[in-house]
Amino acid sequence: MKLFSCPACHQQTFFRNTVCLNCQTALVYDPSIMEMRSLDEDLTPCANREMIACNWQAGNGALCESCAATTMIPDLTIEGNLARWMRIETEKRNLYYRLHALGLPRVSKSGKRLHFKFMGDRLAEDGTVAEMVLTGHMDGEITLNIAEADDDVREAHRVAMHEPYRTLLGHLRHEVGHFYWELLVREEGREEECATYFGDARQPYGAALQRHYADGPPEDWALSYISPYATAHPWEDWAETWAHLLHIIAGLDTARHNGIDPSGTGFGNANHLPDAETLVAAWLPLASAMNAMNRSMGLNDFYPFALPQPVQRKMDYMLHLIRNHATLHQAVLAGA
Repeated sequence: MKLFSCPACHQQTFFRNTVCLNCQTALVYDPSIMEMRSLDEDLTPCANREMIACNWQAGNGALCESCAATTMIPDLTIEGNLARWMRIETEKRNLYYRLHALGLPRVSKSGKRLHFKFMGDRLAEDGTVAEMVLTGHMDGEITLNIAEADDDVREAHRVAMHEPYRTLLGHLRHEVGHFYWELLVREEGREEECATYFGDARQPYGAALQRHYADGPPEDWALSYISPYATAHPWEDWAETWAHLLHIIAGLDTARHNGIDPSGTGFGNANHLPDAETLVAAWLPLASAMNAMNRSMGLNDFYPFALPQPVQRKMDYMLHLIRNHATLHQAVLAGA
């Protein structure tokens, strides 16, 4: 992510700030130009500004694009849910920043609109879970269990599921990956082409997940997949790989804007996306250094994953689709 500055005093500010900490100017993020602006510029802030500290400019309605995409919020009469919702929306704005930068649409050609439901488990009178909310995607709708906003719950799930990495932003990047499979692959008639990289997605999804949870991943999964869960089904392979591609692009873009550019070029948008080999060559020394830094501070590895050649080929295919979409979109705009 780029660095931001206050439009009044030009001191550095941060993506989530609603006010400049130096001069107290009220700030509004304008996604159309990806810059901070002053609220004094006759701008309309998102209606969620006071409730959940959303600092984005309102879109066509009272809410910003990111907040408007949330069609269900948690029950705010339950203690802690307001804070959980705020954390999730903060990470979702981070996600939307990257989708904007990559020129990825939030509505498919068939009219499927990316939207979100943030819900908590339904509890029985005795406090036990009567109905569990499962995080997932269906036809553009992403459901997220708000318990993932609690660090202790998320860490317990990470350990129980033997996952080296589990974050709110990681969940969101994974789930939108399913949406972009539909948009970039299915709706473009690329399913057979995609299958050469990820396998045949026509195999029954439910049965594949049951098999995965019962038997676990193949012993040699690390030779071809980014994670054990990616082996469950081609859709999950795509979503896991997609999430990691966004991790890498966002990480390198942030490093570049902070004066660290292993590649000498930088990449953060669809017009500057290289092939996977170049991307990974820039990422590996940065990730290695960050891992070493985390260990020196007594923390878990920053990026505890390997990137074997089959995974890099999958990422290369995704980069091709993103670049291809951006080129077609620009051609449409030029002809309008």
